[in-house]
Amino acid sequence: MSHDGGRTETSVDRIMAEGRASGSDRRSVVQGNVAAATLVADIVETTLGPRGRDKVVYRKPEKEEEGLDDYFQVTNSGAYILKNVPFEAPAASMVARVAAAQDDRHGDGTTTATVYAGRILAAAGDLIERGFHPRTVIDGIDGAVPLIDDAIDVAAVPVDDGDRDRVADVVHTTLGGTVAEPLADRLVAWIHDAAADGSLDPETVHAESLRAGSLSDSEFVDGLVLKKSFAGNYQPSSLTDATIAMTTQAVTASQQVGGRVESDAGSDAGKTQSLQVSATDAADLQRFTEYERGVIAERVQPLVDAGVDVLLAANRVDEDTVAHLDRHGIAVVRNADEARLRALAAATDGTLLPHLGAFEASDAGTVGGITRREYPEVEQEAIFLRNLPGNLASVLLHGSTWMAGWEAKRNVNAAVAAAASALETGQIVPGGGATEMAIAGHLRDAAPGVGGRESIVIEAIADAVEAVPRLLARNAGMDPTDAILDLRTAHSRGEKDASVLGLKRELGHALDAGVVEPAAFKRGSVYTAAGAATTVLRIDDVITGIDVTVRESP
Repeated sequence: MSHDGGRTETSVDRIMAEGRASGSDRRSVVQGNVAAATLVADIVETTLGPRGRDKVVYRKPEKEEEGLDDYFQVTNSGAYILKNVPFEAPAASMVARVAAAQDDRHGDGTTTATVYAGRILAAAGDLIERGFHPRTVIDGIDGAVPLIDDAIDVAAVPVDDGDRDRVADVVHTTLGGTVAEPLADRLVAWIHDAAADGSLDPETVHAESLRAGSLSDSEFVDGLVLKKSFAGNYQPSSLTDATIAMTTQAVTASQQVGGRVESDAGSDAGKTQSLQVSATDAADLQRFTEYERGVIAERVQPLVDAGVDVLLAANRVDEDTVAHLDRHGIAVVRNADEARLRALAAATDGTLLPHLGAFEASDAGTVGGITRREYPEVEQEAIFLRNLPGNLASVLLHGSTWMAGWEAKRNVNAAVAAAASALETGQIVPGGGATEMAIAGHLRDAAPGVGGRESIVIEAIADAVEAVPRLLARNAGMDPTDAILDLRTAHSRGEKDASVLGLKRELGHALDAGVVEPAAFKRGSVYTAAGAATTVLRIDDVITGIDVTVRESP
């Protein structure tokens, strides 16, 4: 071995182009990864709870013409922060990605999962510093997860679609302290009706924001709102008992004519992408134009025969086709969001077609009423589709700034996801840190029975889980130490829902106050945090300079 600048160089280092990030000191690697990962939790922990603070997520503009709105966002969404902040340390980036996946799976709970992971890793780092082997700590974490699961089961309260008050509590808890809270009661009423069969699909509620008026002008719409205008000259202000057709493919003249020519040649029309036409004089061009119009008319005639009132396309519709549909009294909406058209098709008993050539009368959907509304102050229009046969709802959020609308959309989507999760599993748990206090107590009671050093790990995890009520108290402006001591006392007396009521800045009973969360969110946060923590602790080296270019075999 040789020495370079005080660092021992091993034989492994000498055969590497770039080397190892921290040499042969594997303990320092673990501690460095733990420090980097806990930093992720430090960033988002102040956003936790109804009194959480906001963050400004900023990126450098890529183009000089970009406006201010294009490169910064004010939010308290842990998921948004973790998905958009570029963490340099691999361990930090890994924890951020794993925690953000909580939002993708459940629709909420990312910040809680991140706090769990950060505090568990911080406790693990202290234990390793005291001489605990990382494998012992990992085994302790793995052993704590089923104990936490048991504690959640004990704390859980049953809920079903008939329990309107508890579903309302879930929505109000999610929206508490947010700009969308005034819409909570109407959202609850719709959820109750939509979940009459005991289930709720989060995809049946869509939030849309409009930079017009104030948030007090926001409205709940039983149906779908598209922030679109009708193309062409036919601009109906309202339609009753309307028939609609929906497609994902672009509807263009060249596509229609290309399909016709290839079809005549015996090829599959759906595979045609373009058509080249050679013309020697004006007469040739005129004949082709007339032929093109004839093909368009033939292709859209099934819509006319079926009495379609509106064509909604998830792609472009060219002007010639729009003009032809105009003449037949068919309004056109183009470039609509495909996911919303898919939900609309399900709610109207229609079919979202891959191309109009497949249209049959049975593919049309029915809408009780369609209205068009103008917002001249922002040069914007919106189309409202109401009285649908199936379940579909929209929340149209108004605001003077785009950020307020964006944040409100996120909160509404989280509230719907929470209600859907509660109904799907039939379980909720008391919020405000009450469940965390119950988990911590259960872990401390169970630790002596585990024995060995793993029992010390489990006790450390109990302290880590208590970080949630501690942060809720701190973010609400309360003394966190006093709050934890009082909560421990209350839980020891059997008050299993004693919690931090952040909006009121006091301690109380979560179930009485209606502060509840889906049990699935809590379980998901635990599993996510435990997985992230053990993954970080398994890493004992960081190797750099590896060429990962894929080379073809000779």
